[in-house]
Amino acid sequence: MLNTPQHDMAPVIDAALAKDTIRPTSGAAPFEFDEIFFSRTDKRGVIQAFNDIFVRIADHPSEKLKGAPHKIIRNPDMPKGVFWLLWEGIQSGKAIGSYVKNRAADGLYYWVYALVIPLEDGYLSVRIKPSSEHFELIQKVYADLLVREKDQGLTPAQSAAALVETLQGMGYPNYFGFQVDAFVAEYNARHRQLGRKPDQSIADLMQLVSSARETKKDLDHLAIMFRGANLLTLNMQVIATKLRSGRRTISEIARNYGMMLGELQTHLDQFEILVRGEGMFAAAMEELVLYEHCSTKLMAEVCETFDKTQTMIAEVDNDFEAETLRRVTTHFTQRTANTVARISDHVRDLRRNLDFLRRLIVGLSTVRIACRVESGVLNTKNGGLDTIVTRLDQLQEEIAGILDRMEQASALTLEAMDDFQQIAKRKEREEIAWA
Repeated sequence: MLNTPQHDMAPVIDAALAKDTIRPTSGAAPFEFDEIFFSRTDKRGVIQAFNDIFVRIADHPSEKLKGAPHKIIRNPDMPKGVFWLLWEGIQSGKAIGSYVKNRAADGLYYWVYALVIPLEDGYLSVRIKPSSEHFELIQKVYADLLVREKDQGLTPAQSAAALVETLQGMGYPNYFGFQVDAFVAEYNARHRQLGRKPDQSIADLMQLVSSARETKKDLDHLAIMFRGANLLTLNMQVIATKLRSGRRTISEIARNYGMMLGELQTHLDQFEILVRGEGMFAAAMEELVLYEHCSTKLMAEVCETFDKTQTMIAEVDNDFEAETLRRVTTHFTQRTANTVARISDHVRDLRRNLDFLRRLIVGLSTVRIACRVESGVLNTKNGGLDTIVTRLDQLQEEIAGILDRMEQASALTLEAMDDFQQIAKRKEREEIAWA
């Protein structure tokens, strides 16, 4: 959780709000892609501060918003399970994102992608306008969930579990796994809507996550293949007991092959890719850094916008809120930099482990070739030994292909991490020059 500065409220005179937009009488409240709004609450969810964009979109007077529960903007179209998940996440000290449909005072609605961040004395919620394919998907998911809540009488916790189950059915490991993809999709979609160039630092971390996911699949496949190879060596030992000659040699070859497979499996277990804990908000390091960097970028824009368009709302202390936003931005910036450095070291270790794994595979090939030679000498095709050796040949070819893919993925990851760090250094130099 982040500390917020202590302050005394400075008196500010109320003034006209930022955008003078004619509101429709029904449908969606006016909300543009270039707008970001925020609100800050205490631990109970009571609103303490906000910017003028929030006041305009929510259509509540600023004096009514200050001190009101945040549910003042809640829309009955929202499933209760979504808020249960959001609350559980921030209560655990994690920054959590969510799609939310809100209701303005005049009955208009407005959809947001909200990033909610725990502070020492409350919570900060930053919102942008969503437009990605994930947004289209979640609207259907929410509509179905709302029907289930009403028809089945689901409690908020049950509704949350149903939502997580739906997302897992789509291939996501948990709720946070979906939010990682959704947040990045919304960040990139907003960039496109505003005609901005693709963000290379985001692209670098997306490469990291993509490579990690592919490597994880390869590791899981390798584990299955090694189990299959173990069964083949057991069958080889069974065949050895039935041989009239060469029994001891084949048995010894099978034993050696099995021992080397055991060493390979032990080494394979030391590879840590996309390691998650248990629970709906558990995150792998590779995914978390992408999420936190998106948070950094979003918060940096909030800070810049708020500094340029200081609100004249009497209920809001500009200096205090600006300092709070800067602290949150710094927090995410430092966490991202530290995690990227850890991942870079981790990937270098992975590449060294891959080299060692290749050497073990060479040793395995030597034993396999010895088995093929012995099989030829014994002429034991009918006994099945030749079939086993042929299958071991195929397995080792597949293993070599997987190791090649893992090598390529780790090279791409290192290249992306180096590029990311270079971008961060350039930005730091620019900020120093402008200071």
